[in-house]
This record gives sequence, C-alpha cells and structure tokens, in this order.
Amino acid sequence: MQPSGVAQPTRDEGVSAGGIVRDRRGRFAAIEAAFQRAANIRPDQLCESDYMFAGQSVRIRIAGRNLADQFCRPFAHLETNEQPLPIAHLTIELYDEEKTGISCPLDLSGDGLGIAARIGDRPLAISADGRFVCHRFRQSETWLDRQARHVVGRAASAQELSLYERGKPLLPLLNVWYHDQDMQLIHAGLVSRNGLGVLFPGGGGAGKSTSALACLTAGFDYLGDDYIGLQVLGDLSFVGHTLYNSTWLELDHMARFPLLPPYAIRGNNPSEDKALVLLSQVYPERLVPAVPIRVLALPRIVASNETRSRPASKAEALLALAPTSLFALHPRPGSRGFQRLAQLVELVPSYWLELGRDLTEIPHRVEELLAEANRS
Repeated sequence: MQPSGVAQPTRDEGVSAGGIVRDRRGRFAAIEAAFQRAANIRPDQLCESDYMFAGQSVRIRIAGRNLADQFCRPFAHLETNEQPLPIAHLTIELYDEEKTGISCPLDLSGDGLGIAARIGDRPLAISADGRFVCHRFRQSETWLDRQARHVVGRAASAQELSLYERGKPLLPLLNVWYHDQDMQLIHAGLVSRNGLGVLFPGGGGAGKSTSALACLTAGFDYLGDDYIGLQVLGDLSFVGHTLYNSTWLELDHMARFPLLPPYAIRGNNPSEDKALVLLSQVYPERLVPAVPIRVLALPRIVASNETRSRPASKAEALLALAPTSLFALHPRPGSRGFQRLAQLVELVPSYWLELGRDLTEIPHRVEELLAEANRS
C-alpha cells in the first residue's frame, strides 16, 4: 500500500560512476545491503522479535546483540509472542558497525536529499517524491521507505547511543509511519484507571511526567508521559495508544518516586542532565497498549501544598494541546490534525490539574475527574 501523497519513482536509481551512492533509492538499497551483509557475517549477533504498535504488527531484526538490547527495551511492553506473525505492517532492520565489522556504505559528507525539517537539532531529509525519509543523529543513520514500510539503518556502536536514542528510538521515522497509518502522535501523557484514560496535554515543564508517574505509583495503568498515538474511531470517540515505556527525570525530582532511582540510566554526554528510566523494568504489569480517552487534565505546577482541579475551557484545552502536538514533529499534521485535536477538546471534558507539592494528592484528584466525567 502506497502512503498518501507518495509517488512511485519513475526510473532506476543506483550508484554513481565514482562508486559513491548519491540518490535516494540507491542510498536506501546500499544501507539495506549492508544490513544483510552484517546479518550474514555475524548470524550469532542477529536478534529478531515481533511487536504490536497501535494494533499493527512490527518485525524488528537487529544485527548486534547489545544494540538490540538497547533499542528494544523502550518497546518491551509491546512485544508479542503470537505465532505465526501476520504480515508485518512495518519491518525494522538495524546493524551495529562495531560488532559486525560492516562499515557505512554511504558518503556522509552530504545528505543527498536536502534537509526538509529539523527535529530539534537533528536533520530529517525527505526525497522529492516523499517516499524516502532519512534521519541522522550523531553516529547513526536510519532510513524509511514509506512505500515498502521498511526501516533500515546503522549505528557506529551501541556503546555510543545517546539517552535520546535509548529512550525514544526512531521517533522521527515512526512519526512518519504513524502518520501514514492515519494515526497522530501527540505531545501528552496518558494513564488509565479501570480501562478509562486520562490525557495530560502540555509543553515541556507543564507537569505531564509528574502527573503520569504519580498516578502510576498509585496503581493506575500507564501508557506514556511524552508522546501518545491518537486515533479517532468512526463514532468520534478517541483512543490513545502507547509508544514508549521510557521516562526522563532530573535525579532530585526522581527521588520523589522511591522505586525509580535504582533503575536510573545516566548518559555519557554532559548535556544529558536527566536520567532515563525504562518503566517495563519497574512496573511491567501496569503498562497497557491502548485505552479510550475520557478526560483531559491540563497539568500546571502551582505554589501550593494541595493539588486542585477545576474546569477548563475548550480554548484553554486546545491551547495546551495543539502547539507542541502540531509543530514538534514532521510531517506536521496540518489542518486535519488541528481539526482532530479540536474534536477531541470539543467532545472530551477538560479540567485544569493544579499540581501542589504533595504528589500523593494527584491520583486522588484524577480519580475524581474520571468519576465526574462518567456521571456527566
């Protein structure tokens, strides 16, 4: 199935006369062939596993056991043992150059596609026909063929991965793939109680992670505190899908969640001032794949001991949700994505969740909001 707006290339593309791969299809084919060589040369290092991302089957094959361990942990809660696996809706193939001895086959002095967007300081390049997407970060490079639904890439060494790559692997490319499945990634946290979801929209520092983790430690189910897949059903109800089981916290703040510090992963880069925790190692039984969204709770930190809630207007809810959800990733959802968020705030009740210093009050207020929403 070809994604919307993606044209079929009209000519074969390969390697230039000088031996340097410069074009889009040739570059993808070169990195794909490099993965196959890595898998064939080091079959002892090949790891294969199957997952369900938002109800879609995903096959992951990684040449390099350490890389596989690092890469797959944020998806551990989505792994499936279903046999036989249905036809994969997405295939991901990666290799570790250091472990396999296969170097990058591409000329990295230029991108060959042109930078179409940036995710923070990380360039995202897209071919003119929209079919191929390339993301580079430090010493790794990954490509998505949207038509074939195939991700392939390489990392110089699993030991050199940043906390960003270890906690949110392939986020820019997965956002494109979710977009092609008519699923919108939104910047929000999501927890649930008795199968009913509470969404925490907001920008950085609003209190999404604090709210989600306070609820998790109090017995709620958890789906994420940063990016969530948003799906609209035919009856105009909304379902939130988990993506990663990772969270980042400053160490002094993490101490307020006593079970987390023993699992903290520190980065090698001095600029990585937060520690990563993979919650599948702490609360595996409380990680669920999807829930219907019943409440929007807009967190904000206040100078008070108590946590309070009060109704929020639809405009306030949209302002909390839209900016980072519409502009943080590429491709931007555009008018359709904005309309989806507008429908969400129109049909789902919204409240301010004013976070006081006593974190144990947060889950009580959230339970009250769910009860109130169910009564209305």
